[in-house]
Amino acid sequence: MPFQAHIELLRVFLARRDEIVENIQTVLNAQRKPDAYLQDAAHLSRHFEDCFFALSGVTASQSRLRGQLEQAHWARGFRPREIAGLHNGPADPAEMMTRVFHMWQQTRWPGRTSRVRYAHTLFNLYVVRCLELASMRIWDAGTVGAGDRLAQVQEVLDRLWAIRTPDQPAFVRDARWLIQTAQSLATDDLGAYFDVAKQVAETLSAEDRIAIHRVAVRMAGGHLRSQIRHYATTRGVSFDDVSLILNTRTTNALDFALLIQDLVPLLEAYEHAWRRDDGPKRLELADAILQGISPDPELFLNRVDLLGAYSMIEHLFVTVNPDGRAVYTPMGQRHVEFVREYETRIGRVAKPLHEDSPRFRPVAGEYSPYGVLYGFSADLLKHMALKASQPDAVTHFGLEDVFVAGDADTLAWVSGWRKLPHLPREMEKRFDYPQQFAEDIFERIEQALRTRVVNDAANVVVPTGRLFVVDAEVPELPVRYIRSQDAQFSSDRREGKFLVSYQTPGGWVGITKAMLTEVLGTGQDVKIAGLPPEAVGMLKLMCPGMSQTFE
Repeated sequence: MPFQAHIELLRVFLARRDEIVENIQTVLNAQRKPDAYLQDAAHLSRHFEDCFFALSGVTASQSRLRGQLEQAHWARGFRPREIAGLHNGPADPAEMMTRVFHMWQQTRWPGRTSRVRYAHTLFNLYVVRCLELASMRIWDAGTVGAGDRLAQVQEVLDRLWAIRTPDQPAFVRDARWLIQTAQSLATDDLGAYFDVAKQVAETLSAEDRIAIHRVAVRMAGGHLRSQIRHYATTRGVSFDDVSLILNTRTTNALDFALLIQDLVPLLEAYEHAWRRDDGPKRLELADAILQGISPDPELFLNRVDLLGAYSMIEHLFVTVNPDGRAVYTPMGQRHVEFVREYETRIGRVAKPLHEDSPRFRPVAGEYSPYGVLYGFSADLLKHMALKASQPDAVTHFGLEDVFVAGDADTLAWVSGWRKLPHLPREMEKRFDYPQQFAEDIFERIEQALRTRVVNDAANVVVPTGRLFVVDAEVPELPVRYIRSQDAQFSSDRREGKFLVSYQTPGGWVGITKAMLTEVLGTGQDVKIAGLPPEAVGMLKLMCPGMSQTFE
């Protein structure tokens, strides 16, 4: 992948911004086009990119770069999974055109001045998207120089925002955030995320690594909190309902695993700042760490043994070697080392985190990141892009501002994303800033910290039960935790929803992770008799930090 050629091409586009914006404005002047055209994202995408690549002077070699960044991203393992009725992937100008066309059809088609203004928004979004994809290509030429290539991405991003255009949101200012937004999609190749995490850890400077880890935990925490809020609302249950806790724990192995791997270096840096009495750095790191553990603070603080098992992804982390013995894969061994280090480090800094936590408590009338709602972080850029079509759009905030506390102006900005003229008030209300939810989520963090620090979790938390894999005088694991192969089995196994799975003459069988909380987490001893030897070995490996659990 010719990284340098893509950077040079983006510089050409920036230099010819006015020509390109005028071309985009022409595409937006589509009020007399049929509905089928206005909602055909693939067709609009071709027309939109023509605004860039059909410029006079664009060489044949530059034209061949068209689409290469996206194809390379997909080939790396980030091909978006098809999800009915949902655009899954980085923010795409063509998708935004279909949405803004729909809004203009429902309200009023804008005149030339407003179209030019929105053409600038789409130009900016396209460049950000290209830089987002380019940030994932900084390792293609080898690990040496990856940091320098990331700096080139930052240089183009700085140049984009240095071009003064009126009333335009600076979607994202820090190129290190792009590495995370580029991974903000649902895909079937979970291993790709761990490959990127390893490259970040091994090739970038300490400053860049810590910054990327901070972004990662904030985005993951916000994604999972939004998921909790969504399910609590649609199911009509409280956010601490047992069924909701189980759903969060059993369906997010990837997020939990990546959170652990990103939290470990942040906890190390936080401890250093604490011991050096570096107040500003300490608070900056505490802010990120608390957001990271916020989806399930009890699990991340007081049930770390269960957390390790929930974070395991069987087909990526364990395998069977030629002699039939279960072993960790290199990816699995690396993750287990993170789990062990996380357990040590969170214990060492729980007390100062408890002391720092009150500074981040949500305040009524002001903005807290604990109240932001979104699906994937790419959705935040889409909200900003669509809102930018309106004359009342606030444009002096960017993505980074979503994840730090702010004043009433920040609150009004976030609350205004879905205040659009074509949306009914009922839709707006569904996404009103949830002040009480933010306060409740944070209270749960502080309660878990109190349990860990003040009450001594060892004396409060129920000891984890034991799991017998041989015959013993204890109850058998209830059959509701044993799944036989069905249409959803392969997908659930790929997403890490089983503690262990194995083949039988009648098909695949899996032990669901729900038993971690409902059985072992409540102190019950159970047995699973008759497991094949390979499955026994894999089951033990899938429960790092729980060796005392097995008998």
